[in-house]
Parts: sequence; C-alpha cells; structure tokens
Amino acid sequence: MLGGGLPIGSNVLIYGKPMCGKKPLMMEFAYEGLKQGVPCIFILTDYSYEDWKKMMLGSGWDIAPFEAKKMVRVIDAYSRQFDPEMRDTPIVSFPETPSAMNSISLHVARAQADIFKVKDSHNLCFHSLSSLMQNTNPQTVFRFLQFMIGKFRKVGATCMYTVEKGMHEEKDMAMVQHLMDGMIEFDDSNEKLRVNGIIGADRDWHKIKVSDKGVEIKD
Repeated sequence: MLGGGLPIGSNVLIYGKPMCGKKPLMMEFAYEGLKQGVPCIFILTDYSYEDWKKMMLGSGWDIAPFEAKKMVRVIDAYSRQFDPEMRDTPIVSFPETPSAMNSISLHVARAQADIFKVKDSHNLCFHSLSSLMQNTNPQTVFRFLQFMIGKFRKVGATCMYTVEKGMHEEKDMAMVQHLMDGMIEFDDSNEKLRVNGIIGADRDWHKIKVSDKGVEIKD
C-alpha cells in the first residue's frame, strides 16, 4: 500500500478514532525499524514509557535489547505530572507536562544528540498530538510542530504522529495535515484504512484486521 515503504525523512500522520489500531501500527513501525538497525525516539504525551513498553511486549515487540544497544530514547511527557520527583535516566527523560512544548523540544534535541552517536538517521514516534491540541491553543501547537518538523526533515528523521479522529475542529486538523508529507487514515468503522499523500502509494480503502500482532491488510 505504501509503494515500497515510507520515504526516509517523511512526516506521516496516523488518523483514526480511538482504538482503531493507531498504536499497534506505530509500535510495529518502530519495532521493525529497530530490527533493521534504525534507532527510534518516542515522544509520549498520554502514556508512561513503562506502560508503552508493556503494551509492545504484549505483542511480542521487546525493545529492551535495543535499549541496551543505545538505539532507543524516550521523551515521557506524561509521567511527571503524577510524580514530580521522577528523574531523567540515560534512556528516558521527563518534561513537566504533556503541553510543555519548549521543554519537549529541548528533550528531543538531547535525545537526537545521543542517537547521532550511534547512527546518522532515526525514526520518531509521537503519541499523541491530540493531547497537545486538547490542552493548548491549536495555533501554538501548529507553530511548535512547524518548528519541530523542520528540524526532523533537516536531519532525515522518519516520523509518525497520531491524532484522534473526531476530537478536533476541521480547521485545526487542516493545519496539522498541511505540515505532513502523508497520512494513514482509518475509516469510521475501524475496519478499513487508506494512504494519502505518499508518492507511489495505493490510495484505495483496504479492509484490515487489528490484533495484538499489528495491523494486517485483508484485501
């Protein structure tokens, strides 16, 4: 469907209703990249990294070995609002809140500096933009994304972002989509998906099956 895969350095939005399969798709993207030697940075605004790791492990995607190889860095913007005493580790750093965009930007810069010691390219997974847009002025989020995506393109990072369908005004979603290179969209029934904007991709709707093993195309 992607016409050979995501172009390196692209920014792709995963768009769908809650529980449609956005997380498994993003997790599988990250894990397959790690297996191929591509480091990954996770930015989490609505899950702790410990919970995220458990969900990945439940699908058979154990990223602990890649932590040991210094191929994983995490910006956990969720946990510190519940435990202000949390301190950064070599793998995980903790901005103050999910909406602390300046802090998130600084933490991402540090994570990228660490990753570049291992490899000159990486993947990035941002789950989810909806948390930012819900708690912050959408125009502020747009400016933050515009700055961050520019940095990611400059260093050749391949990035995925999730947004919850139905939570945001159409004009706000149009601003976010404007910044992206493509979009993977789940339909309202959570039974189909399609790809938009990526050169060479199949743009038709396809039936899917979502399980703990990821997203499977059925036709």
